[in-house]
Amino acid sequence: MKHGLKARIGIAITGMILLMGIVLIAFGYLAFYDTYISFYSDKAQGIVRMLANEADAEAVRRYLESGETDAAYERLWSHFNNVKENTSELSYLYLFVPHEDHFTYILDAYTAEDDMNNISRLGDEFSYGEIEYRYLIPDIKNKRPSTKVIFGADEGFGRTVSAWAPVLDAEGELVAVVELVAVVEADYVLGNLQRQINFYMTGATTFLVVSMTVILCGILQVMKRNITIPLERLTAYVNSYESGEPEPKPYSFERDDEIKSLSDSFRDMIVRTNKYISVIEQITAEKERIGAELSVAAHIQTAMLPNIFPPFPTCREIDIFAMMTPAKEVGGDFYDFFLIDGQRLAVVIADVSGKGVPAALFMVIAKTLIKNHALNGEDPEEIFENVNTQLCESNEEGMFVTAWMGILNIATGTLSYVNAGHNMPLLKRCGREFDFVEMQPDFVLAGMEGQHYTQNSMVLKAGDMLYLYTDGVPEAVNVAKQLYGDERLRCALNRNKKEEPETLLSDIWADIDRYAGEEPQFDDITMVCLRYNGAGRERGTAYEHSADKGCG
Repeated sequence: MKHGLKARIGIAITGMILLMGIVLIAFGYLAFYDTYISFYSDKAQGIVRMLANEADAEAVRRYLESGETDAAYERLWSHFNNVKENTSELSYLYLFVPHEDHFTYILDAYTAEDDMNNISRLGDEFSYGEIEYRYLIPDIKNKRPSTKVIFGADEGFGRTVSAWAPVLDAEGELVAVVELVAVVEADYVLGNLQRQINFYMTGATTFLVVSMTVILCGILQVMKRNITIPLERLTAYVNSYESGEPEPKPYSFERDDEIKSLSDSFRDMIVRTNKYISVIEQITAEKERIGAELSVAAHIQTAMLPNIFPPFPTCREIDIFAMMTPAKEVGGDFYDFFLIDGQRLAVVIADVSGKGVPAALFMVIAKTLIKNHALNGEDPEEIFENVNTQLCESNEEGMFVTAWMGILNIATGTLSYVNAGHNMPLLKRCGREFDFVEMQPDFVLAGMEGQHYTQNSMVLKAGDMLYLYTDGVPEAVNVAKQLYGDERLRCALNRNKKEEPETLLSDIWADIDRYAGEEPQFDDITMVCLRYNGAGRERGTAYEHSADKGCG
């Protein structure tokens, strides 16, 4: 504040006062000068008019022609001398006749203080080169008195207020001498004017500096008391809050002005901010608690799914691998595979409607029910019908599950399966390419009670691979909001069809990730790949030597 607002306001006020002072001094100077000149002009013109009226025109003509004086001349000269003697500050008073390049004196008034050696006599001439008079001749010839401020040709004569009045005869005509006229002139040399101006400028400048200093100090003091100090205290109040003091004591303003309103606003803002921070802290703590719980839930969900590979080390007839990537901490997708007995393997993949915790809870129920019914020895169609009935009970949220389930007879390769509204799997026969298993899906689980599910079957031969997935795979989008799609999935599988199940799924996930780019994952992505090696085969030999053995 010391070098900010106070300094800027002080500079602004100083500049305004200085500018106002300069303008006032300039106007004062002009007014003073004009008044001073007007005063001496009126005074000089009154004198010359009086003397021009009193002068004897015929005597003036005679004196100029003869160059001789008489008693009347002496009286006229004495009268001029008395006027000059009794008129303060009158510098020159004389009667002359102007010519083309000079003028001729008739008489020159003097006082006791004048140097007689400098007094001009009848007939003395004076050159126009020293003082310019030509511009007065038109006014004189028009019988008009005239007043001018003239400047001498040298510094010694200086600035002069001069007044002229023509001498007229009894008929009111000019006294003509060789087409010239007689003129009375009175001059006030304005040497005193400069002294008066200097005095005025010195006084005005001193007054300006003193008054500006007093006004500035007064304004700064008022500004300090009413603006600077309150703002500094208000700043300290805000800084104390920033430094960690929860509720600093606000500065109390005695007057009801804008700064008090600002202080009240800051106080209210701090109160609201403290409340907001308290709410944010509560929300953050709750979010951290929920995050920790979701992290635990994610671990629990992951632990519920088969995640140890190979899952059946002693069962060399099959190779199976699965992976799930939820869009949130927990998801609604799930997969499962387990041995029902020594000859049958159950494989399940499903997608619960929605995402997050509700979908994960519904997923746990669906997974548990499916596995329980499968372990009871039920066929796939019976499992889905029974699970559908149980899921429809108390399903007030209206959630549902799309699911595909198959039971593989490891000894014979027979795969019995049902599809409850799920994506069609892709099958690669040994030596061929992946293609969709065409079938008409039945209705979803938990969608409607009393649903019947159609069971289908196929026979897998050694080297056949079955790829299962949820809708998060074909519905993955890129930054242009374009879907990954079924056809792109089929082509990606066929580019990697000779890979092991684990490598195959990793390559598909990498291809989806490249396609999505910076676009965030929108839906859970789950994939399962099963390869049947044939009854009694070593793991992997059926695929690697299928060309020699004809794939069984």
